[in-house]
Amino acid sequence: MRMKFLCESLEPAGFEEARDACCGLGPFGGTIGCLTREMACPTPQGHVWWDLYSVTETVNTLLADWAWSVPPSPDSNTSVSRPITLQQLAGQADAPPPPVMV
Repeated sequence: MRMKFLCESLEPAGFEEARDACCGLGPFGGTIGCLTREMACPTPQGHVWWDLYSVTETVNTLLADWAWSVPPSPDSNTSVSRPITLQQLAGQADAPPPPVMV
């Protein structure tokens, strides 16, 4: 998936922290999950991981946007739907031409 892109390209993706979870205990916030709201970090939108299981709402939104409308390309680090986007599958965008068979 593109989680590797998010974790390696923090600033272009708009994140400050990819290693530590926003809410949790133990190394990287990944040993015990979030037990109370008070455990949460003050800026979850800057984190890739919410707890040891889940990505943050910001990451979920980004992945949904990429799946819906970012066109696939061989060099794209943000396309998560191949060979067409979900928008194209739903018939709300022009589908790309089929690949040329050689």
